[in-house]
Amino acid sequence: MGRRSLVAERRQQVLEAASRCLARHGLAGATLEKIAEESGLSRSHIRHYVGNRDDLLLAVVEWVQERDDRAFAAAVEQAPPERRLGVAMDYLFGPWFLGVGDESAVILELIRAGQSDETLREAMMSGYRMMLGAIDSGLAAEFPDSAPAMRRGTAYGLLCLALGNAMMSDLDRALASGGLIRVAGEALVAQLGAVTASANGAATPRV
Repeated sequence: MGRRSLVAERRQQVLEAASRCLARHGLAGATLEKIAEESGLSRSHIRHYVGNRDDLLLAVVEWVQERDDRAFAAAVEQAPPERRLGVAMDYLFGPWFLGVGDESAVILELIRAGQSDETLREAMMSGYRMMLGAIDSGLAAEFPDSAPAMRRGTAYGLLCLALGNAMMSDLDRALASGGLIRVAGEALVAQLGAVTASANGAATPRV
């Protein structure tokens, strides 16, 4: 048991160091040498606990997904049906999605890496698909009669709004956290509600 605990601790140490290096030095500058220096471990220890640089980048993606994407999806899915959309909106357009510190910079570097690495790109996209499915679930609970394509498009629009706003926060956090993005998200949801009500001959629901 003690040995497994040490492995987990060292792996976490390496992933945190890699994340800091990605944020500070970018993808090209996040070398094994810098990550080893940042973590306080040797290059051989990094290879032992995580693997080579490609393995390390993939491990960072999976670590971020476990901490963020799966947490988001679980929060939405575990909420009562009538609360799922509200939980998703609170996550997408609240302080949680804006992150803290260098998180946006890390995500941006991983996206750049994924542009030339199919394995990494698919790993990144699996996390976004997970979030997309959770948002769609919230919309389906709120608008059970909505057309699947329209609902999926709305879910995608909400996710893109949240991602774009997270990137905007690197330039102007006050603007990004000022509530404008929530207004935009609610307008998108209201549009889905209006289209669904019109298609079913019902009164337009209030959002």
